[in-house]
Amino acid sequence: MGFCKSRTAAWDIPTFVRSILSRLHRAGHEAYVVGGAVRDLCMDRPATDWDVTTSAGSDQIVSAFKSLRSFSLKHETVTLVQKGRHYEVTTFRGPDQTLEGDLEHRDFTINAMAYDMRRSVVIDPWGGRKDIAKGVVRGVVSPEERFREDPLRLMRAVRIATELGFRIEGKTLKAISSMAEAVTAAAPERIRDEMIRILLCQKPSQGLRLLGATGLFDWILPELVKTGRGKGRVLDRVAPDPALRLAALFCRMDPRVSLDQEAKAEEVTKRIMGRLRFSKTLIRQVTKLVEEERVLAGYQPSWSDGDLRRFIRRVGVEHLEPLVALRRAHLMSLPRVGQKPLGLLNEMHARTRGLIKRPLVRGPQDLAINGSEVMKVTGLSPGPEVGRILARLSEQLMDHPKWNTRKKLLEMAKKAKSSTSAEHPERVGERHGTASRLKARAQPKS
Repeated sequence: MGFCKSRTAAWDIPTFVRSILSRLHRAGHEAYVVGGAVRDLCMDRPATDWDVTTSAGSDQIVSAFKSLRSFSLKHETVTLVQKGRHYEVTTFRGPDQTLEGDLEHRDFTINAMAYDMRRSVVIDPWGGRKDIAKGVVRGVVSPEERFREDPLRLMRAVRIATELGFRIEGKTLKAISSMAEAVTAAAPERIRDEMIRILLCQKPSQGLRLLGATGLFDWILPELVKTGRGKGRVLDRVAPDPALRLAALFCRMDPRVSLDQEAKAEEVTKRIMGRLRFSKTLIRQVTKLVEEERVLAGYQPSWSDGDLRRFIRRVGVEHLEPLVALRRAHLMSLPRVGQKPLGLLNEMHARTRGLIKRPLVRGPQDLAINGSEVMKVTGLSPGPEVGRILARLSEQLMDHPKWNTRKKLLEMAKKAKSSTSAEHPERVGERHGTASRLKARAQPKS
């Protein structure tokens, strides 16, 4: 197939990328910008991922850039590192080791274009620019062959279509549906990264719809087949933050689902995120959002200010607004949601905003007295009993924040008895009902 070449005004290529191309040219090799950067420049979008393809082998690439930090990856790719950014330089793909062969083995036509910096020419043998104009994601030559080369491309088609607001061409869409199971052969970390990119799109609902329509969802997130596909409306309504959008995906807010079933959502969250190799920090953060969103769903006006202070203390002031936004998104996405649930959420939100304007005792560290003063007035020696007294005092201040004065707390510490101070703080002031469940969870067991 002959090359389709079109001249373009010289693009603003980053200085480092220009230096990569120039150095390879001086060494006698062909070198071109390829992939998503060319696509984005053709669309007048900011280009962020800069990849270069070259006739040089990986050893020749490393030799040409001896002065730079670099490391080799598989598939004849060398990654150059400059000011913390990574730039991939890859030897021509395909058996012929030519530019045309390289572009033929790229995933989609809109990514199978190259830019020749020396001539300011876009090389487009597979109609990538035409498909950009049509808003189409199309596999190069044979979608099935491209997906067999790298099963992750099944998800990538969905992600690119979602990012760009494109549709997937019919033959390519059919190939994805027929080969959906093959995605399980991709590394979990790569599936995770594509999933995150889909969730962070401007309209992730389109991505979830395509994942469901092609059958990919069943293989990537089988635990959520019954509930996850309908979460698009929720995801579209929350801010594009990884933790928040993952929580929106994992939360179960179907009013027909029992509390016991909803409790399982936290375990499902941990299992899925663990399988996809998410960081422990993000797993904890998302699980916490899922758990606390369920607690927030049970809010009633009978909750005391102390109950709400415990909720704020456990959630963290910085996470309160995102959590309320998550709950609101779920309510707004439900069909025929009444005014009562939204009214309760607004009431709770107003109350918490008022409470956080005043100092909040998060624990013993915020008390007006310390352990040394407790030991002085009680005669206790250093040990766990002192810590239990401080924890008990901080728990009591949830209901009586005005008591946080040195005089009052010393008086309370004097009256503390070993038998009562030994109680675990989570049992203090237990009552029946939703508010008592909230209190009982004020200090969750590790």
